[in-house]
Amino acid sequence: MVGHEKNKMLDNHLASLERLSLLPEQSPASLLAPFAELPPFLKALLVADGTVTLLLSAYFGEAIGIKTHNQMSLTMPSPLPQLGLHTGSEVFYREVELYGVDSHRSYATAISLINPKALNPALFEQLIDEHVGMGEVLRNSARGSYRKVLEVRQKDADEASRTYTVFLESHPAILITERFNTRCF
Repeated sequence: MVGHEKNKMLDNHLASLERLSLLPEQSPASLLAPFAELPPFLKALLVADGTVTLLLSAYFGEAIGIKTHNQMSLTMPSPLPQLGLHTGSEVFYREVELYGVDSHRSYATAISLINPKALNPALFEQLIDEHVGMGEVLRNSARGSYRKVLEVRQKDADEASRTYTVFLESHPAILITERFNTRCF
């Protein structure tokens, strides 16, 4: 992929994140208030502070696979205050799909922006392993990490999403947007 296409992809995602810096901090319950019609398990996923692959596996009764669609190092074309990044900072972009190994159903997609400078090199290498979910790595290798849900949205009848920051040692390190296929729930 040429540099222009990489930056355009990142620009599109960053444009969708710009509004987050303008939102007031909210509790998980207030984030869900407008989405009373969503199924209870999906609402729980949208505010969960746990490993999504593990929760999906338990709920659907099948192993969850991870398919990496895209990942690359990029230079930030604009600031990303949620990760303390400035224009010109390095960021690692990762886009994955979470699917049922037996059913082959696509349950969710995730776009992650990782600040490599906020991580030790060994943890960074584990997080970008194409065959492992980030939640599993964080659960096993980053004790004390926590998530702060910034936004919950419902695009349409087929998609609900959440964006959250993962904190490591009290510093923002990863910004993740997960989109859930609501037809599966």
